[in-house]
Amino acid sequence: MQAIFLVLKQLKLVDSIMEALADAGIRGATAIDSEGMARSLTRLNQNAAMVHLLKGILKGEDEAHKSKTVFIIVNDEQVDDVKQAIKSVTGDLSKPNAGIMFGIPVSFVEGIS
Repeated sequence: MQAIFLVLKQLKLVDSIMEALADAGIRGATAIDSEGMARSLTRLNQNAAMVHLLKGILKGEDEAHKSKTVFIIVNDEQVDDVKQAIKSVTGDLSKPNAGIMFGIPVSFVEGIS
């Protein structure tokens, strides 16, 4: 099994992603509110030079908006279906601020039928 995570700044796409996942036969995706590192450091009023450096590294991360993190636990054979469903909505994730998607192995799951 795999846990697939998508961190997305384009909040308006979340419903479309959920719909695309459902259309692909994926069940049980969850979206939670999240925020980027630069936003958090700015809010905490950290050293301005460090924040400026982080903004440059993050290449334009929009501090005015939060993000959503979508996570899905699927069988290994469903990973490609999840990736395709998400990219059908988001497009190319390699573009700046498009989002980030990654998967990690899951050693056990309880509560999923």
